[in-house]
Amino acid sequence: MIKHQVRTIVLSAVAATSLIWGAGSAGATDLKAILDVGIQSNKVAQESQGNINKIVDQTDKITGDYKTVLRTIEGLRVYNAQLQRQIDLQNVEMDKLAKSIKGVTYVKRQITPLMMKMVDALGEFIDNDLPIKREERQAGIERLRDLMENPNVDASEKFRSVFELYQIESEYGRAVQAYTNKITVDGNELEVDMLHIGRIALVYQTRDGKKSGMWDKETDKWVELDQSYTKSIKQALAVASKQAAADTLLTLPMTAPIAGQKETAK
Repeated sequence: MIKHQVRTIVLSAVAATSLIWGAGSAGATDLKAILDVGIQSNKVAQESQGNINKIVDQTDKITGDYKTVLRTIEGLRVYNAQLQRQIDLQNVEMDKLAKSIKGVTYVKRQITPLMMKMVDALGEFIDNDLPIKREERQAGIERLRDLMENPNVDASEKFRSVFELYQIESEYGRAVQAYTNKITVDGNELEVDMLHIGRIALVYQTRDGKKSGMWDKETDKWVELDQSYTKSIKQALAVASKQAAADTLLTLPMTAPIAGQKETAK
């Protein structure tokens, strides 16, 4: 619009110039003034158009930034909704976990006394059992008692240790083993080769093979055997140590079972 006005002014000035030119040199000054005004107006129009272009560019940038912010807000709204769903699910799981922890605490309070009773019962059993590696087994019970008193050990680890020791004791009832030990017989300490067959026989033989004996369950002490068992015990020791084949019937002394006694009601 401004350019059109300027163009109109310039054309008018040219026409006026033709008229004035004919009028003589007196009108030259006025024509120059008119042309100067037209040129100045054209410059003003160009500057205005430049300012308008800058404003349009700034407006476009602001509009673009605004749209970007709107997209970001929408993305954040969706993301926050997703996070809220996750938080709700986690709260549900936390409630379940809290209930489980309460249940575990209750079970822990119940199982700890039970484990202590199991350890005491196993210790009493070892004291009354055949003295098969008795010192080693009693040491295992003491370690287990220390473990039960340790607050830094988890209940599951304590239970595993108790169960493991019960398994070891169970193996003694099925195993046939030979080992070296020191025992006291009639006040004399002897270094002997020991043989146990499950829990039905526990016999010894001195390293020189001159004396043999067995554990008498009724008297809870070692008793000496006659020479008729010497050869069989020696061969049984070799078989248990895997130094001889188990292809011969052996005669060995066995511990007779003790019948339980019932009290008669009065």
